[in-house]
Amino acid sequence: MTNWDWALFQFINGWAGRWPVLDGVMRLLVNDYGLTTLMSLGLVALWFEGKEQAQRRRNQRVVLMAILSLLAANVLLKACNLIYFRPRPFTFHPVNLLFYHPTDSSLPSNAATVGFSLAASVWLGNRRAGLGFILAALLFGLARVFCGVHYPGDVLAGALLGGGVACLLSRQSRRFGLLFSFLLDLARRMCLA
Repeated sequence: MTNWDWALFQFINGWAGRWPVLDGVMRLLVNDYGLTTLMSLGLVALWFEGKEQAQRRRNQRVVLMAILSLLAANVLLKACNLIYFRPRPFTFHPVNLLFYHPTDSSLPSNAATVGFSLAASVWLGNRRAGLGFILAALLFGLARVFCGVHYPGDVLAGALLGGGVACLLSRQSRRFGLLFSFLLDLARRMCLA
């Protein structure tokens, strides 16, 4: 662990336990399901957004790219976890823990990988909607450090992994054209698009 990682962790986590309202908000944000469910609902809303069919179709391709980025980033995340295990901050340090004791590797942050793979994919395809996703991903990562379950470096690594995968796949979006067209046609036949 580097000095900056530990110092920044202590600064952010040092705010935990001071104000019950802030702790309560962070407990809501750190939850494994809260912001991820909100981001999933955001993808559903984006799927149906657009007054014109061409805009809806672009948004639907953005949603498909976000799902593909999420899947690819999770595969790489699991590979990273098999290669390297980093203990959580509470394992060796006294921290203000406001969450349960996860036992998987701290690096890279699963939450940041998920959040930023979705956020970067949406941002690259729809800037307006992407802002909300980026804000959610940032809050998710901050809450993980605030509540004592990740070092800032874990969140940064997860953000780079998730965002990097999304950027790489978006640059190769033409390669997925046939797959996305097939999925969109199938969705239309099922009255889902």
